[in-house]
Amino acid sequence: MYCITSIQILNMEPRRDAAIAILLVGFVPSLSVLFGIEIIDDESLSQLFFILCKIWMFIIPTLWYFRVEKKTFSKKLPSKEGIILGLLTGTGMSSIIIITWMLFENSLDIEKMVVTLESKGLSSLNLYILGMLYWIFINSLLEEYVFRWFITTKGSILFRSESMGILFSAMLFTLHHSLALHFFGFIWWQTVIASFGLLTAAAIWSWLYIKYKSIWVCWLSHAICDVVVFTIGYLILFT
Repeated sequence: MYCITSIQILNMEPRRDAAIAILLVGFVPSLSVLFGIEIIDDESLSQLFFILCKIWMFIIPTLWYFRVEKKTFSKKLPSKEGIILGLLTGTGMSSIIIITWMLFENSLDIEKMVVTLESKGLSSLNLYILGMLYWIFINSLLEEYVFRWFITTKGSILFRSESMGILFSAMLFTLHHSLALHFFGFIWWQTVIASFGLLTAAAIWSWLYIKYKSIWVCWLSHAICDVVVFTIGYLILFT
């Protein structure tokens, strides 16, 4: 009886650790959006909170990997097949984004979106370009680092299923984007449609990570989509 109990305890430890890791990181992006856009009115404080959240999102998974799990740095490069699939999925999802924008552009509250973006310092073309470069080359990579690598792998351990890990990570990823869409002026049905697209994209990116064990494959697909999103943003703000 004692041996069975000991085995059960040992089996629970990885799941407990995975749950702790997820709690430390998984909801920080949503808090960043909630406080940065809706609760904190001061632009400087909002930006500071945003930066601190991003630093936290990078540091905690890194410390967990090296200090808690005591693993070493991986130098694995993405495979050619992975790069091709990243390009294909990114291009395919970007096409869907463009079609969706063309179908629903007239139903969006553009004025509210512009006011919200301007309140966050994105009314200047130069700042917008800098922001675009940050989101495509840094933020999207950080999201792949956190959601596709860290949350997906920890979720797979927590739920003892890679499929559930993929779904769980995709749901957490969608949560903070859905909040941002709501605060930017999307009405409920628009948020639902966009959230479904985000959930699908996030699941595909997590699946890509599980398949190729490389965040670079996921990032390539993600970055292509971000280019399209920021192009649409440019059209909203500056044309």
